Amino acid sequence: MSSSEILEAVNRKKIREYFIRFGERVAVDRASSICNPRLSDAYVYYLDQGIAGLTALTDNGEEKGVLFFPQNRLLGFTPMLMRRFRGGKSGVPEPFGIDTKTDCVFYRMDERMFNRLMDEDQQFMACVLEIVTCNYVDLVHKYHAVQGDSAKKRFCSFLLEFSVEEKDKRRMPKVFSYVEIAKYLGIHPVTVSKIAAELRDLGIIAKGRMGIEILDVEQLKELAAVEK
Repeated sequence: MSSSEILEAVNRKKIREYFIRFGERVAVDRASSICNPRLSDAYVYYLDQGIAGLTALTDNGEEKGVLFFPQNRLLGFTPMLMRRFRGGKSGVPEPFGIDTKTDCVFYRMDERMFNRLMDEDQQFMACVLEIVTCNYVDLVHKYHAVQGDSAKKRFCSFLLEFSVEEKDKRRMPKVFSYVEIAKYLGIHPVTVSKIAAELRDLGIIAKGRMGIEILDVEQLKELAAVEK
C-alpha cells in the first residue's frame, strides 16, 4: 500500500470519526480562505467533500498554488502542532493559507478539543502522527516525480488523485483547466493538451460540457504506474 493510500485510509476510516463526533460540520463556498493566520482561524479541518489548496503569496503579492488536497484529508493541523511544541508560537510563515478550489464540506475542530484529544486519546494521537509521516513521504514522492517522471505519468496521476465520483461517473472538477493543471505540474499547457488528446484517442478520457470525464480508470492507473 502506498503512502497516499495509507493516508486516505487513516483519514477516512479513523480520524474522520473523531471530527464527526467532536467537531462541527461547515459548508464553505469555492474561493474561500480557511486556516489563514491573518483570519485568526484556530481550527483543524477535515475535508469531507470537495478540493482545497495550499496557497502562498509571492514577494510581489501574487497568489500561488503550492499543493492541492482531495477530499478525505486533515488540514490546518500544522500551526496547532507547532504551537503545542513551541510554547504557543506556531512559527508558520504568514503568507501561507488554505483556499477552497470548489464548494467544500468540512468538519472542523477547535484547538482546545484537538489538544485535549492529543493528550487523552492515544489512538487519536497515533492517527495524527501517522498522517504527518505520510504527508512527509507523499511530499518526497511528489518532489521526485517532478524531477524524474514523464509529463504523461504526472498528468495521469493528477487525474486519478483529483477526479471525483458524480452520478456514477468520474470527472475532474471544472475548476481545473489545462493551464492550471500545467502550472501545478510544472509543464507547458501545450504539453498537457497533447497528452489529453492522446488519452482521448485511447478512449481513456473524454471532454464535455461538465469537464474531463474519466472513462477507463484501470487503463489510466496502468499509465500512471508504468509510464516513463
